Parts: sequence; structure tokens; C-alpha cells
Amino acid sequence: MDSVTTRRAGELFEAMLLAPILRPLIAGAGTLGDYELDLLARDIARRDQSFAALIAAQLRGAR
Repeated sequence: MDSVTTRRAGELFEAMLLAPILRPLIAGAGTLGDYELDLLARDIARRDQSFAALIAAQLRGAR
């Protein structure tokens, strides 16, 4: 995997971990439900420079 692929995989994994934490915050706020929750979780993971990067580094080292 190249660095872009591992970074994206790290972001998606982090977003999956964030979604259950964010669900109570979004529950009554919007009309889009899970779609809105997924967008928010992915945006947080994309902007985060630590956790997703750690996952990506582990994926690069696991070749």
C-alpha cells in the first residue's frame, strides 16, 4: 500500500471508532441521520493528524 492508501485506511478506521461516540450528539439535530454522522466522523478523522497517522504507520509497517 502507498502512503495515501494507508492514510485513507487510517482515517476510515478512526471514523468507524468515532461514529458511536458522536451518535448521541447528532441524534436529534439533523434530518439526515447516519449520513450526517458518517460525514462528521470522516471529517474529524481527516483533520486529525495523530490517530489516523498512527494507524497508517502501522499499516505501512505490516507489509
